[in-house]
Amino acid sequence: MIVTDIVRTDKKKSLIYIDYEKAFSLYNSEITRLGIETDKELDSTSYNEIMNDILPERCRERAAYILKDSDKSEFILRDKLSKGGYPAIIIDKVIADFKEYNYIDDERYVKNYVKYNISAKSKSRIINELYAKGISKTLISKAFDEYEDEDINEVQYELVKKEFLKKRYDFLGDDKNLLNKIIAALMRKGFKYDDIMQVYYELKREN
Repeated sequence: MIVTDIVRTDKKKSLIYIDYEKAFSLYNSEITRLGIETDKELDSTSYNEIMNDILPERCRERAAYILKDSDKSEFILRDKLSKGGYPAIIIDKVIADFKEYNYIDDERYVKNYVKYNISAKSKSRIINELYAKGISKTLISKAFDEYEDEDINEVQYELVKKEFLKKRYDFLGDDKNLLNKIIAALMRKGFKYDDIMQVYYELKREN
């Protein structure tokens, strides 16, 4: 294993390349202590210390810190650890350990995400946000299945209605320019045109 490059990433750490591929990040003090230098071979003793002692413990501490204030999906946690310069083999082991102790659980994560966002966001936006967090379609569907369709429809109805009330829409005057602005604003939030118009007609009948 030849160290082909050492790239400083900040004042304290550098990224090590072995055989022209990204290998791991270390503190500069560790690089000096282990005698790691460009164009020199990394001996097996140092490599084993890095991979078996230094990085696994540091990766676990980093993962715990990331999860300290809020739950994260496995995809997000893996991405953050990868950007921290941890090798995939170590990330896999840490995530497997965290799953075993239920520190990360995508099924729990998606259920809580839907629960806390359904009354503030459109269903479409929630689904797209969960996709972006690496959540599978199966888990998303399962989370929404826990709600009755009527309950979701009622919550989404109230969100659309709230937008009309916030704009103080006059259903008797029926300002089409303002109506189009409201529709556009709601569609940007992920609401479908047909659903918006359904609420609009119901509110118009009431008024």
